[in-house]
Amino acid sequence: MTTVALVGPEYEENLSLRYLASSLRAAGFGARIHAFNRERDLPRIVGEIVADPPLAVGLSLAFQWRAKDFLALAMALREAGYRGHITAGGHFATFASIDLLRDFPELDSICRQESEDTIVSLARALRDGADFSSLPGLALRKGGVPYLTEQPALPNLATLPRPDRAGEPARCFGHAIAPLVGSRGCYANCSFCCIAAWHEESQPGKRYRLREPGDVADEMLELAQTRGIEVFVFHDDNFFVPGHKKNLERFHALADALAARAMPRFATVVKARPTDVTMEVFSVLKERLGCIRCYVGVESDADQGLHTLNRWARPDHNRKSIEIVRALDLYTCFNMLLFDPDTTIESLTTNVRFIRYASDSPFNFGRVELYAGTPLLGRMQFEKRCWGDYLQWDYALGSPEVERVFALALACFRARNFGDGALANRMMGLRFDQEVARFFHPGAFRREWLDEAVALTRALGEDTAAGLERILSHVQMYKDGDEALIDELSAQLRETERRLARSLKSLARTMFDAIGGGPPLSEMGDRVATPLQLTREMELP
Repeated sequence: MTTVALVGPEYEENLSLRYLASSLRAAGFGARIHAFNRERDLPRIVGEIVADPPLAVGLSLAFQWRAKDFLALAMALREAGYRGHITAGGHFATFASIDLLRDFPELDSICRQESEDTIVSLARALRDGADFSSLPGLALRKGGVPYLTEQPALPNLATLPRPDRAGEPARCFGHAIAPLVGSRGCYANCSFCCIAAWHEESQPGKRYRLREPGDVADEMLELAQTRGIEVFVFHDDNFFVPGHKKNLERFHALADALAARAMPRFATVVKARPTDVTMEVFSVLKERLGCIRCYVGVESDADQGLHTLNRWARPDHNRKSIEIVRALDLYTCFNMLLFDPDTTIESLTTNVRFIRYASDSPFNFGRVELYAGTPLLGRMQFEKRCWGDYLQWDYALGSPEVERVFALALACFRARNFGDGALANRMMGLRFDQEVARFFHPGAFRREWLDEAVALTRALGEDTAAGLERILSHVQMYKDGDEALIDELSAQLRETERRLARSLKSLARTMFDAIGGGPPLSEMGDRVATPLQLTREMELP
């Protein structure tokens, strides 16, 4: 009974859970991770926990859209007879801690903010039968009434135990992949994102912390030597720091540290804001840090969307970033938040034009959701434009015409962009496969493979743009006839999807036959999840 069960999504190595696991083990506790990727996993997890009851169960309530799944798991554990301590943590749990403890008696506590130290202190108290009513970083009940203890201290990134790396890493053509972080927090203030608010709440003015380049290099070398990792996926909310000169200094320092350690050949995957992208910085990123893919957070190319989302960027930043990565022959993908509370037909038209402009890069699109702790949710509540509760807020788009466009886009593009095995995400996977093959197997790689993949990407992007333009035109010209349009356009989109999917599969097979070493990620189903999917959480009703 000195083990803590940690439950969360594990499409790949979940660093949040794995940092907690390593901190628990360093303090003398056992820790086991239970992957909860979809609703059907619930009975298995309940059976595993009840069969070998742990000292405590920790639930990852990072994503608001999955909160109901994890709360259902807590209820199922109690119904199955588990009587140990159940705690929860993560972004959503932190912001909604009082509400969660008020409404769900199955939960005994919430670990707020970064919880490596908090969960260890809680586990010690539970093991020793000690009082934990005033331990920092918790939300608890007293007399049935929820309350918060004092704020926890931020974990020291320099002394945290390395995240647990149990299990086999994901591979692409046999090349092992691992996620890691070189920083925590975010310096930006995007209105739809809770990251900055989450870190600001834990320690005002200290919401963005960097690890030293030498420390990051040590972890990369350790992973290379102990697990054979060759592809490092940086999950930093901001891999880039404010200021191009500072980025150059940091990237050169990391590259120098790796060279001094005789790091074997490696590749990296990173995320960037359009304002981070300059020719000088990205040349260093590609040449010295082996970058093979960069997600660029475009989000919107319309002035209205950039203002609503508070993106600190202009349309010329978006286009310049695409021009630079093209010139560097660096694979990039992006996301478009086409629909937000203020979206207009004009801003939709502008964003579809950008999709056409950047159609040689894989992308996805969606609607902005109202997440706990975000400035956008606060604004919508103040304006009385949203409804629901802390588990799920909803809102009306800016006009009935935009609402129709959204409904039609969701109906027509659901399978292509958001369903199981969505072609938009598989296209990202194919492009990632190619960059792995090109980087590690330059002698076997053929340029015509890349040319074919770019052509497939462009065909999918332009077909998506054409479909969205068709919807926009229909909504502006007709007051009804939506069902007929859905039937007709969906059929056209499916035909394109079938054709492109056949070509994608054939190209992936051709590369596998020539290179070997294991299947490409684009043909591995669920394992195509990040690093290949968009890093922004997508949620559609």
